[in-house]
Formats: sequence, C-alpha cells, structure tokens
Amino acid sequence: MSCQWRDKVALYVDNELDPAAQQDFSAHLATCGECPAAVSEQMELKKALRVAGARFTAPPELHAAIYKSIHPARNVSPWWKWAMAPVCLLLLGTIGFLLYPKSRPDPMIASLADSHNTAMASPNPVDVVTNDLHNVRPWFAGKLPFTFQMPNVKDTPFTLIGGKLVYAEQRAGAQLLYQAGQHKISIFIFQARDQKTTVPVWNHDVTFTAASWTAGGRACYLISDANRDEAGKLVTMFQEANRQ
Repeated sequence: MSCQWRDKVALYVDNELDPAAQQDFSAHLATCGECPAAVSEQMELKKALRVAGARFTAPPELHAAIYKSIHPARNVSPWWKWAMAPVCLLLLGTIGFLLYPKSRPDPMIASLADSHNTAMASPNPVDVVTNDLHNVRPWFAGKLPFTFQMPNVKDTPFTLIGGKLVYAEQRAGAQLLYQAGQHKISIFIFQARDQKTTVPVWNHDVTFTAASWTAGGRACYLISDANRDEAGKLVTMFQEANRQ
C-alpha cells in the first residue's frame, strides 16, 4: 500500500496511539481508500486470536500438576504459616488496588467497541442507510426478538446515519449510528436479562467514551469518540424515548 498512514493501522486497532493521533487516524479513515480495509482485516484477526485463545485452554488438572512440580510441598511450621498470612493478604490487597480499576465496565463494552471501530473503518458502516427513524425501526422488525423506540433527533445536534444488525455474547441486537459534528456515536440495543431499570454507567477509555444502562427490558450501550457531555445528551434522549 502507498498510504503513509498504513504503518499506524496496527497501533490504531490496539489503541496504542495517543488520543490526538487516534482521533486523527479516525478522521483519516473517512477519506482513505486503503486504510479502512486494512483496519477491518486487523480487527478480524484480533477477534480470531481472542476466540482462539479462549478456546484452547489447559484443563485444571494440568494447571495443578505443573504448579505442584514447580512448588513442591515443604515442611513449614504452623507458626510461620500464621505469621505470613497477614503479609500475604496485605500484598494481595495492594496489588489488586494498583492493577484493577475501582469500577469495571460492562464486559460487553470491549466487544461493542470493536464493532464500532469496524463500522468506522468500513465503507458501508450500516445495513439500512437513512436519516428517517420511521424507516430504520421497522427494518429491524422480525430480525430481533424485541422492539425499541428511537428519539426524534430533528433540530438537535445529532443526525441519524442508519442501522445494522449486530451480535454480541450470542445475542442479536441493533446498532444505530449517529453523527454529531465530527464524531460518530453508536447506540447498541439488546434484550435485557431482567426488567430492572438502571442509570447510565460511564467508562472513559483513552480512545472512546462508553456508557451502559437498562430501561424497559432493553440493555443499551453507547460507544463514541465524542466527550461525555455531548454523548450524554443522546443517552438522555434514548432514556426518555424508552421510558415505561
């Protein structure tokens, strides 16, 4: 390929560029004829590796045998065992505090972020292309085991681009794509596992803003490179449209 951005595709897919460079590359994808296909190919490879890694795992018996061979049993006096226990607990607590965030995002967010990035890299990001919600919502009829409402974004900062059918965790869902200035916002809607209604939980990655909430038996997710203030307006509109 001749595009000068080609060597940054892998860094972009792995979220290893700094935030400014990541946004510049996202803007470049809208005009480049070569990089979107490369990004899509890299995304598929990343997904394949993740699936393969989860598929071929060692059985618990093998883990236990290897651990036993590396750490043979020793005769340690009970006094030392009791003395070391508080130290071990303190070390584990410190490591957990440093390595793990206080609040973990919904496990679906990483998968949906991949779907959002793949759509951004595709020349045809949606299956039904229209800015009319009355054409998009009926398109999903018969394709999903649930229905949902869409807010009317006329005379708002948002423009509906269209929608497509997506799958995550073996569930079918709807992806609705919106434009907000120079930013793209994906709203994903799935059937919720229960009827509880929850307020949006926000996650701020270095490369995207994400939110998850449930309302009216629907599990909803937002993925975007827009900031929380801008994306939050669309979240509020969806909450109002699907309030029961």
